[in-house]
Amino acid sequence: MGGVAMAEVGKAKALAAGLWLVLIVEAFGMLLAGSAKFTAAGWWSAKFVEWGYPEGFSHVVGVVEMAGAGFLFAPALAAYAAIVLIVVMVSALVTVLTNPGRPTVDGPLIHLVLLGLILAARWRRRWRPGRSRHPG
Repeated sequence: MGGVAMAEVGKAKALAAGLWLVLIVEAFGMLLAGSAKFTAAGWWSAKFVEWGYPEGFSHVVGVVEMAGAGFLFAPALAAYAAIVLIVVMVSALVTVLTNPGRPTVDGPLIHLVLLGLILAARWRRRWRPGRSRHPG
């Protein structure tokens, strides 16, 4: 194998390792965010009601965040999970911006950047109806 080909293989491996690092960090962050809706349920429920959402909606968001964290590890579903989580984070960002106070915009912005990277990296590998990955 020539030097250029070896460099390309090394670059591909570094990009793959970087994607896995982003996936692990983001999934862990989403898992923490989602589980907080249950471990600190009283606080989150009160905040959601204060923000104008129905009582118990924080639990729905928590389940979506935790499920999305798991689906990020399925290459065929990761793009879709990222899209759903991006919608949740944009909603969180709008909520925080229109209701000043705790929490801040830092969390949603960081999640949006990481989810955008995951979406871009996994878009080509997404599942599509009627398309089999394994011929025959």
